[in-house]
Amino acid sequence: MVQLRIRAANADIKTRMKLVPLKSLRLHPEANRVPRMPPEQNAEFQADIAERGVRVPIEIIAGRVIVDGRSRYLAARRLGIKRVPVIRAPLNGDDPVIYMLRAATKRRHLTDDQRACLAREEMEILSRIATRERARQGGLTGGRGRAKPSNSLPITSVGKQSRTKTSRGTVAVTYRVSERRIRAAQQLKQVAPQLYEQVKAGEQRLTVAKREADRESKRQEQRRLSRAARPHRDESNWEIRYGDCVEELAKLKPGTARLVFADPPYNQGIDYGPGRKADSLSDEAYLAWCRRWIKACVRVLTDDGSLWVMISDEYADHFGLLLREAGLHRRSWIKWYETFGVNCTNNFNRCSRHIFYCVKNPRRFVFNADAVSRPSDRQSKYADSRANPHGKLWDNVWCIPRLVENSRERLPDFPTQLPLALVRPIVLCASQPGDLVIDPFSGSGTTGVASVESVRRFIGIEANQKFARFAGERISMRS
Repeated sequence: MVQLRIRAANADIKTRMKLVPLKSLRLHPEANRVPRMPPEQNAEFQADIAERGVRVPIEIIAGRVIVDGRSRYLAARRLGIKRVPVIRAPLNGDDPVIYMLRAATKRRHLTDDQRACLAREEMEILSRIATRERARQGGLTGGRGRAKPSNSLPITSVGKQSRTKTSRGTVAVTYRVSERRIRAAQQLKQVAPQLYEQVKAGEQRLTVAKREADRESKRQEQRRLSRAARPHRDESNWEIRYGDCVEELAKLKPGTARLVFADPPYNQGIDYGPGRKADSLSDEAYLAWCRRWIKACVRVLTDDGSLWVMISDEYADHFGLLLREAGLHRRSWIKWYETFGVNCTNNFNRCSRHIFYCVKNPRRFVFNADAVSRPSDRQSKYADSRANPHGKLWDNVWCIPRLVENSRERLPDFPTQLPLALVRPIVLCASQPGDLVIDPFSGSGTTGVASVESVRRFIGIEANQKFARFAGERISMRS
């Protein structure tokens, strides 16, 4: 039975098919809405046409305008074929461009991303027809009639067929793609038309193009904020406060800091000024103090702000719980590998620290991916053309050398100075130009330098008066 139907269909096509001069045909003005074949497949296709001729008829409408068969037409023209088979396209009242788009979905070389773009093209045409239909109805009613708004779109069945409604879901079924993919294509078309055309041509993946569009939008916003946030010559966008961090944080308005970076004393007996005993508390006393300053930090964070805390091995497990108790949501537990550290004689060498990246709201936060991206192995090792040109996000292990005594960046009299290479990406990633960044344990002022350099406002708090003065001098040279 199936074979009989196929034979009958082929016989019907042969009955309706006729040979016409190639020069009498012309492409539809909107033929470029349909992506062309990839070069490799197009070469094979032309070789087949050269060997066997144009066997599948080209579909045309009135005026011998091609609505399906562009590749056959172009191949025949290149090969000098004079006459080609054509057949009348069975539009059945549909819009010719939509017929052309739907016919293209039968091509095997199209990806899901390309079909999503074609679905978006159809929805654009449907919207245009709906606008014309409302205008026509308004004209018939003297301008008094107004169509009710709807999330559905009219299909292009016009003329003899009734004008009904179709949803994005119906279009998605027709093109065999998800509604989510169509929405992504629509958004990309709106914000980055050039990237959209690359996706439709099969030169770029939709997810990669959308990610690039989002990044470019963020870059533009950061440039705008940076211009707006640059202080005048007689203004300062930073300050170092000398005093206890809990008391000084209490003086600030709540919800004012987009980022707080804290590298507190580790309770390891280091002399930060008042002697080693001040950094050798009992576990209970140390953790109780940590609860107080963490609570004070959370208070000054904006609703979309983040708190980054660095700590050593001894209290990392405790800090994971303390930050949760403070109502924060941990996004990442980062290990900073210092490349070399303290040599031990009867234990593994100490060469890393923990960085907890936490936010107040797990759905709303600042994260600038460009600040923490690197070339992927596909780019640097394999030169893979499929690689994302913007690389990949850092892993949760950061390999950044610590500062040694002869480092150019190293300042005298600071026992625990952090490298700018560590703090700068945190500031750039978790805040925008003009935002307030706070460091409750300012020390040598590294966070302040990273903030001022990137046009952020900065407040550093330091309990050691000498450190506070030196940090201020260091930042002032960079501002």
